[in-house]
Amino acid sequence: MGEKIKKILKFFTLGRIFKFFCFAIMALVVGTLAFRIYTLNHYPSSARGVIATDALSESYSAGTLDGVTWEVPSELDEDGYFFVHEPIYFEKEKTLIITVRYNDSLLETLKHDGGGETLSLYPSVYADDVERVLPVTYEYSYAYGIYSYRRYVFEGVDLAEYEHMYLDVHLDEEYEETPFSTLEIYDTGCKAEKYKLTGADKKELK
Repeated sequence: MGEKIKKILKFFTLGRIFKFFCFAIMALVVGTLAFRIYTLNHYPSSARGVIATDALSESYSAGTLDGVTWEVPSELDEDGYFFVHEPIYFEKEKTLIITVRYNDSLLETLKHDGGGETLSLYPSVYADDVERVLPVTYEYSYAYGIYSYRRYVFEGVDLAEYEHMYLDVHLDEEYEETPFSTLEIYDTGCKAEKYKLTGADKKELK
């Protein structure tokens, strides 16, 4: 009788262990998916907002700084390397601020294709019949999850000149080769909304 009870207890113990491992695996899968979805739609504070320039700071001090933002037509490029989300544009200053996000695996991909040890990106704003605009400055934001962020400031951008605007990403600073990636970041159908300065923006512009 005692042996039978031991076998029954052992069976139930093994059953609990099996159920625990099944639950742990399910929780891990769900947690991983949830984190991926969260990071896919999340931009950390260091990758958002205004980057101060002399022109923007002067307008802010004068109380005349007005910006707009919009949902871009193509948040993701064809190969899934780069993302762009809600540019900020200041019409009077003709200044465009763009955050480019990329998967950290991109460097390894480029290494297999003969790339170097560091990721050099050379973006530009481009459209047919409009002169290519290069960034005047950029900031790098450290990785969050599996992504890294680079924020670029383009000056001399007159949005009224564009029916379609593209962000070309080159891997050479001569901008002569075919772009490594292209995203459409504006068209005349985009609905611009007023950009509200955050407390961090105001601190940056002072």
